[in-house]
Amino acid sequence: MAEEPRLPVQSEKVLSYAINPHLLAYCPRTDLLAVVTQDEVIEVYRIGGQRAFVVKRKSPSTTIVGLEWIRDGKCLAVALNTGHVDIVSGETGKVIRHGGDDPFSIEAANPKSKTTRGEITCLGWGTVLTRETANTRKPSKSGLDQSMIDDLWTRLGLKHEDRPQTDDGDDDLEAQGQEALLKDLPRQLAYLDVESILPRLSPIPTRHTASGRYDMFSTQAALDDYFDSMQRKDRLAADVMFVGHAGGRNRVTVDDILEIKYTPDYPGADIMWPMEEEDETPHALVPLSYTSHPRSKLHALLRAEPDDILSDDSQPGHKNLQLSLFDIPLMSSGGSHLHLIVSRTAQLRDLCGYISCSIVSAKSDWTTHTNLPSRFMEMINETLEEKNEGVLEDNLYHLAMTGNYTPTILEWLRDELAERGHKRWDHAMTTLYTELSKILHTNLLPVLERSAVVATNLRGLARYYSDTPHFNVPPEVFTSILATLSSLQLLVHETVQILGREQRQFRAFSKWLRHQIDLAAADPDSLSAKDMAERETPQLDISNTLAYLEGGLTKSRLKAIVFSTPEIEASQQPTTKDLISCIHSARTGQTDAESEKLLSLHLWSSHLTHVCKSAHQHITLWQQSSKPQTLDIPCRTTATSSVQSHLDVRMLETSPQYFETFVLGVPSKATHEDDEIVEIALWHHHMGPAGLSGETGTGWRRIGLPASSSSSSSSSPSSQITALKFLDDETFLCLFTYEDSHYLLCIPYRSQLEDFRFEWRSMEEMEEKGLVAKRFEKGWVPGWVVANGRTGRRNCVVVEKGRKAWKTFDLEGFRMGLGREDDEEEEDMMFG
Repeated sequence: MAEEPRLPVQSEKVLSYAINPHLLAYCPRTDLLAVVTQDEVIEVYRIGGQRAFVVKRKSPSTTIVGLEWIRDGKCLAVALNTGHVDIVSGETGKVIRHGGDDPFSIEAANPKSKTTRGEITCLGWGTVLTRETANTRKPSKSGLDQSMIDDLWTRLGLKHEDRPQTDDGDDDLEAQGQEALLKDLPRQLAYLDVESILPRLSPIPTRHTASGRYDMFSTQAALDDYFDSMQRKDRLAADVMFVGHAGGRNRVTVDDILEIKYTPDYPGADIMWPMEEEDETPHALVPLSYTSHPRSKLHALLRAEPDDILSDDSQPGHKNLQLSLFDIPLMSSGGSHLHLIVSRTAQLRDLCGYISCSIVSAKSDWTTHTNLPSRFMEMINETLEEKNEGVLEDNLYHLAMTGNYTPTILEWLRDELAERGHKRWDHAMTTLYTELSKILHTNLLPVLERSAVVATNLRGLARYYSDTPHFNVPPEVFTSILATLSSLQLLVHETVQILGREQRQFRAFSKWLRHQIDLAAADPDSLSAKDMAERETPQLDISNTLAYLEGGLTKSRLKAIVFSTPEIEASQQPTTKDLISCIHSARTGQTDAESEKLLSLHLWSSHLTHVCKSAHQHITLWQQSSKPQTLDIPCRTTATSSVQSHLDVRMLETSPQYFETFVLGVPSKATHEDDEIVEIALWHHHMGPAGLSGETGTGWRRIGLPASSSSSSSSSPSSQITALKFLDDETFLCLFTYEDSHYLLCIPYRSQLEDFRFEWRSMEEMEEKGLVAKRFEKGWVPGWVVANGRTGRRNCVVVEKGRKAWKTFDLEGFRMGLGREDDEEEEDMMFG
């Protein structure tokens, strides 16, 4: 017998509680393992066994049904029994997107108001290229490119005879180069990085954000990382999240913003496209597993029907297994600017949320810092009302004009407000004006400028691609966004002026009030008080004090702009012209109740959210206008189409533009009456550059593992496959039980050696071939496995059958004895 394999153990973890072994997610990029406990708590561990962070249960009524890491490990998708998917930060563990919430609202939706979608049975992340090469140009549109070129030459001040003339026989390379540069100008303008020279956005305090949905705004590091990554993000690729629901209704979300409804077995004209939420799907196949390849235009989905006959206590079996290949029309119809469109749309959504958070922050500051002065004024107003002496502002105005104290005001200044109360009042209002000024200057104005750049970029793309399928969205929707942003900028600038004026008036009032408190404490009729009044009164700014008493003290225009939350009818569409008219009326004191509604940051922020939603709906309609193409491939052996629960699927590139999809499964019935073999079925499908419309091929291969001689006679077979999982493009992992021993097998599925057989009739033969990676010690029974096949970091995590422990094994040093050199190149890190 060959020497027993010794696979290096990287780490071992033992828990005091059980985990759900069917909810394991391993991130190859960051080496983080996410598990779900029996209490529905997500725990994320590093490869060494240290706990990184914990995500607590969302609510007692929710359960987790799926976990999946994005390719770069920046976030973790969590599928819930409500049919929604939450997105959790892979760095902090905070929920950054709540499934079912309005993406343009900072308020978390009421769970009772959310529409429950079908049960999620499949969750996966993928990456797709939005362009085949970096030099791909926008497809020509008749009558557009040449007219644009002529217009550009005209704007450069060149006459027709001065322009370089090119034809098919022209060898003037310089002229051709100028023409090529000019044709490429629209693309260069689209990717022009204007935002890098804009002021960077400042963080918003966490206490002002809603339910942690915008934690990316709470720190400067999070803000810079997010918006810088939007600029650095590869323009050739987009992230795709696939969510499969029971009954066949599936959703594909591109870059966390554009959602495409995809349903296989599209029946034709009998059902409208895109399908409505309540439409029933015409089949009962359940999505099981999803995979894709970055350079492939097609995505692979494994589907089947539940087979109650094969059900056991853990996982049910499946029948009518099918491999569905489908495309995303958006990927092909979006043109070379697809990723720019998607990322700009996502950025506009988050900038809209940043604006809303900033305005909520200003409103919260107003409530917090005006609370103390309001209490001071309420107490004295109650006393004045009891004595029929008017209100505080009238009494203070009388005092400022005449210098005469009423007994009530004198007592209030000397005994109730006093020096300590004045300091607290002054500190609260000074802090309020400082915080509001900071929000206006460092939060709102920069984000409005940045939002205008993003909206302008989208409008330019909409005009450039007008009347084409590449971005068939009316430019007018982005014009509405720009008009609303202009109105907000105008109102913010007006608010800055009002803030500065009220702040100067309050400083004068505060200094005057402190002087009156000192006089009241010294007795106004005393000689020292008279000397103090003669000495300090000329230094007081009485005009600004009176102005504050008339307006800022109780009738602040700033309060109406920052704090009020008026609502207007949906039919009303406020314009910048209306706002300008209201501002002029407010300056002259001639405003009415209706016009004052427009002088509210909240109102314009709500209107901005409304027009952004409208733009998002147009973009969604555009990307759902094309019907996806599908190809269903039955996965069956010569004996059966039913399989056990152990399934896995993988797509790989065999040569440039040629792809092959592999499916692993354990048939419920053997193809041969051979008691010495335990069968694994490997289905494969290959396709060329033409995709579904081109030449394809399908086949399957039987892989045989040794069966124990007592398997056929025992009610509990001693040879059993516990788990199957693809490791990389060459091998797959198998947890295998043979007699009383448990093994981790590393089996090739693409070997090209002529003398290589895919059947082994004894464990000794498998060990001689170097296929046995690990024989587990007695008492440690493996049950589940997840793998990382990234070159240079190949490892796997094996969970013990008791669900309270796991071991991490280093597979990088393990090489199968197949007689070939390991000449794999380092994988492209972009695609994980």
